[in-house]
Amino acid sequence: MEKRTIKDVSEVKKTEEGVVIEIKDNTVEAEKVKEIVENCQTGKCDCMTEEMKQKVQFMDFKAEKGKIAIEIKGDLTEQEIKEAMARSKKEL
Repeated sequence: MEKRTIKDVSEVKKTEEGVVIEIKDNTVEAEKVKEIVENCQTGKCDCMTEEMKQKVQFMDFKAEKGKIAIEIKGDLTEQEIKEAMARSKKEL
């Protein structure tokens, strides 16, 4: 199986309060996405710059009706999130 990271399996959408990262590949394990969110929540992630981390007010993992998503609230643009996801090394 080929190596995939979050940027390969998701789509970023702007929301009123920030952005949502929707996982589009249904073969991705929810647990692995949850690990990414937990790493970001505890500051263990290497994908966001310190400046970006300051802008994040809230981040949470969501799994509803078989769909996985990461909700991020804060003053962030889709482009900033896409750039951060491009730096993520965690394989899914």
